[in-house]
Amino acid sequence: MFCPKCGAENGPTRFCRSCGTNLTVVSNVLDGNAARGFFLGRKTSVNIFQSSSLSNQSDLDGHTALSIFGATRIDLTAASLGIGELRLTVISIFGAIEILVPDDTAVRVTGVSIFGGVNVRGRELSNGIVGVNHYETPGYSSATRRLHIDATSIFGGVKIDK
Repeated sequence: MFCPKCGAENGPTRFCRSCGTNLTVVSNVLDGNAARGFFLGRKTSVNIFQSSSLSNQSDLDGHTALSIFGATRIDLTAASLGIGELRLTVISIFGAIEILVPDDTAVRVTGVSIFGGVNVRGRELSNGIVGVNHYETPGYSSATRRLHIDATSIFGGVKIDK
């Protein structure tokens, strides 16, 4: 097996000999034994041929959600959002990510789309060969509750809605 992080060739070991990456997770995915949506550390969730849901009942600030041929639903309406800015990174590769945002939260979206699309509250930001995602709710910088989403979509889609 080759390490997905550094590219080093490894035998049947649990961790990469070069960088220490946990290879068990990769091995389980390749063997079809992956759990339904798994976590790579506290701040990263991955769905490969799976679907899962996250909510803000746990701390999602700085979280990265990756969907590869899978789907992720992030419900930020499950609990009251704190004051200040919450940052999320979402990556959709042949997958779909849906983010539910409370009405009282200002939204900023950045990122890129390659043969994919990003839709914010009914407004299409990108849909085509290559697009740069840029959207900001008017008054974002002075809003009490802010959500900054860095959205990357490659042959996939990201939908941000109420």
